[in-house]
Amino acid sequence: MNPFEKVLSMLSGAGISPWIILLIILPLLASLTTGVFLSVMIFRRLRRERVTPREIIDAIRALRPGGNTETLTRLCVRNDSALARLVNSCLEHSSLPRGENVEVLQTAARTEVARLERGLVYLEIFVGASPLLGLVGTVSGLITIFAAVGSANSDPEKISAGIAEALHTTVFGIGTAIVMLFPFTFFSKKVDVLAVEMEDLSMLLLKKLYTEEVPA
Repeated sequence: MNPFEKVLSMLSGAGISPWIILLIILPLLASLTTGVFLSVMIFRRLRRERVTPREIIDAIRALRPGGNTETLTRLCVRNDSALARLVNSCLEHSSLPRGENVEVLQTAARTEVARLERGLVYLEIFVGASPLLGLVGTVSGLITIFAAVGSANSDPEKISAGIAEALHTTVFGIGTAIVMLFPFTFFSKKVDVLAVEMEDLSMLLLKKLYTEEVPA
């Protein structure tokens, strides 16, 4: 018996309604599993060498104002990072006036940031929806308890099942939200940091491409 089946067996043995298991517990377990998988994928995608490779950063900083961009172009063509795409866009439109190139670069930057944020919305949904699902289970358990207590012959088994239902769904809901909150917060902050870094490097490249003085 795998861990998943053990959990379901334990919940069934505690007297929790199969409908509660199906409609609340299973979605929470699925959210937790999916969230962990997404977190691993996002972590791999947001590694610094996959977003802002060191070789491209060094090439931008080594470029002389008005100098030859052939080396930097070759690096960006064979690199599939977000920074490489931004730099390549900037170099391709270097014949345009600075203001127009900045507008093109800003559009490309928004696209790259949206790519970096892929998957974060699901973690955010899990963080917000998990406690609500747990709360639904809590209310359902309380209804079961009050129904058993209010009947002519109080059934201790129904009361204990209601308590187990309320406690288990609450723990699953809050636990899932807590586990998902850490990667969501971490990755959101990391995307912000990487976006600022790419913006700084892009502005540095523009300054070196357009050596004429920009009027105030």
